[in-house]
Amino acid sequence: MSMKNRIGLFVILWSVAFLLPLRGQEVTYHSLPGGKSLPEAHAVKVKRGGLVHTRLLSALDTDDGNYDGEIADLIGQLAGIARAYDTDLKSVVKLNLYLGKADHNKLLAAITKKITATWPAGRQPALTVVPGKLIGGGVLAGDAVILSPKKGGPIDRFERDAAMMPSDRDIIYISGRAAKGELGKATAGTMKQLFEVLKGMGSKRENIIQVKAFIRPMEKWEKVEQEIEASFAGAPLPPVVYVEWSSSSVATEIEIIAAAEGKTTSKEGVSYFTPAGEKASPVYSKAARIHADEVIYIGGIVGAVAAPAKAQVKSLYSGLELISKQAGSSLRHFVKATYYVSDSKVSAALNQLRPEYYDPERPPAASKVAIPALLEKKRGLLIDMVAVPQE
Repeated sequence: MSMKNRIGLFVILWSVAFLLPLRGQEVTYHSLPGGKSLPEAHAVKVKRGGLVHTRLLSALDTDDGNYDGEIADLIGQLAGIARAYDTDLKSVVKLNLYLGKADHNKLLAAITKKITATWPAGRQPALTVVPGKLIGGGVLAGDAVILSPKKGGPIDRFERDAAMMPSDRDIIYISGRAAKGELGKATAGTMKQLFEVLKGMGSKRENIIQVKAFIRPMEKWEKVEQEIEASFAGAPLPPVVYVEWSSSSVATEIEIIAAAEGKTTSKEGVSYFTPAGEKASPVYSKAARIHADEVIYIGGIVGAVAAPAKAQVKSLYSGLELISKQAGSSLRHFVKATYYVSDSKVSAALNQLRPEYYDPERPPAASKVAIPALLEKKRGLLIDMVAVPQE
């Protein structure tokens, strides 16, 4: 499916923001158009209620030939979780979809049809779509962030399907970390590192809202699951998301989202953290902490078609700058980046150019995920982002 057709997922409007009252909360939607040098971008800014993060939801394979059943099943699961938090599908503000063994053109057509039928034009969730192997060899899976009218209080868990970030606590994003060893040992070692970083930030594993593990091979995801479960012995198990990656250096990289113990009064919407004994990096922070009452989710954005590596990266950041500005943010207010990279030259260009875009004192937390390919042909990099408004 061409980029032009994929833009149909959103019905893009130039420089227009839509305001949607959501049971006492505010949500604004911001879009930029696609084009030869600038891909589509979509951002959703939410005034915090409870932010519900789901586990990886695997769609039931229906073998109906057009994948309508798969996307309907996935959306149905999201609706069930939304109801558990006193809301509905209109409250889905971020949606990550993972495409497995399928005819991606047909699957994207089914996704487009269902999204436009479920969410009004201009009021769709920020969307990131990543291809790759899925657990169980499935066709479609996804995870989401849902805005709930519930606010403060303890972390509200819906079994292992979802966990809600209370509005009266800061949000902690810890960058992807990767211990060495075979998959099981690497998973256990990485979880230990993540817990240590979280402890250094004054929080604890009981406050973890979501774990996202990038792993290879995907066929051994149950081994990762076992090690993650063991690491939480005696503590609530959070929702877990599994994404395939193709790194040849380590078996897994894992990131977490957690609630702080409380809320910090700060003029800054976000602060950045380097663990004791570790060296700060000018291109990514080891962790970031949101103090702001608003959060911005920017859906997956790619660089220019068939452009050289540096040109792809530069065009991508041009799009990020424009969409973040429209949503009231800036490059200095990025919180968490996920870089999906499928081309080694583009990956090297990203490493080289990031210092030109980020303030070295406040780069976003990040995970850099090597994947076999993107849906967009002749593209080597896709980025999605979490940000906060400028102070």
